[in-house]
Amino acid sequence: MLIKRKTLTTKVIPFIASLILGLILIIPFVWMVICSFQNSASDIFMNPPILPKSFSFANYITAINMLDIFKLLKNTLIIIVFNMVFGIMSSLSVAYAFARLKSRYKNILFAVLLSTMMLPWVVTMVPAYAIFYKLGFIGTFVPLIAPSIGGNAFFIFLTRQFMMGIPKELDEAATIDGCGKFRTFFVIIVPLCKPIIVTMIIFSFQGGWSDYVGPNLYLGTFNNMHTLSIGLAKYVVANSATPWHIVMAACVMFSIPMILVLLVGQRAITRGVITTGLKD
Repeated sequence: MLIKRKTLTTKVIPFIASLILGLILIIPFVWMVICSFQNSASDIFMNPPILPKSFSFANYITAINMLDIFKLLKNTLIIIVFNMVFGIMSSLSVAYAFARLKSRYKNILFAVLLSTMMLPWVVTMVPAYAIFYKLGFIGTFVPLIAPSIGGNAFFIFLTRQFMMGIPKELDEAATIDGCGKFRTFFVIIVPLCKPIIVTMIIFSFQGGWSDYVGPNLYLGTFNNMHTLSIGLAKYVVANSATPWHIVMAACVMFSIPMILVLLVGQRAITRGVITTGLKD
């Protein structure tokens, strides 16, 4: 009887609670999908709600044509890919230095790095814009890509903690075999960091894909440079009578890549975060 009560408390009740919470959270997305198949915007606001008369993809085709979605997609992917490459490689390199190299001021510098995470992005938004304006980079992708060259403080923290869990005996064995610091980093450390690398890829994709403030700040008046988030927002504002059924179809297409990336990499995220800071 005690075992049954313990099982009920530790497994059944948390599962039921998680299921109910998950169903509540997924309701807006399900409603968005249903609205994307409605024949007109007025059908969305019917009371009581009605289901679509037919599940045609005409709204999706219209959204693709009206938003010029392929151009927006190209601009978005350019920013995301460059941010991933620069940000992840820089974060790996800096994290390796903090985790493996010896320095008197290493801990102080790491504390300074962590303190930057406490500084809201909006605080540096105006001075950053002024700098890029003086350099003539407004209307280009440079302001959205250049900051990633120095790495991401959160990524560096995660990766550094993960690397500290890798036995240092591997480094010593590589040194005995004649490997230098760079070769040890690329041949030994980086392959062992696959879970945390996948985690960084997913976070980078999610952040870049859904970012609106940054692209709107630097690219808002340059129509050819717009990303998906800006294009969708401009489309809503540009129409006095917003075709919400078309907007819903665009929102569904906008959210699908983020959902797929998260589903594909969720195990890597869980493993990367759980093992962060653990030592063998």
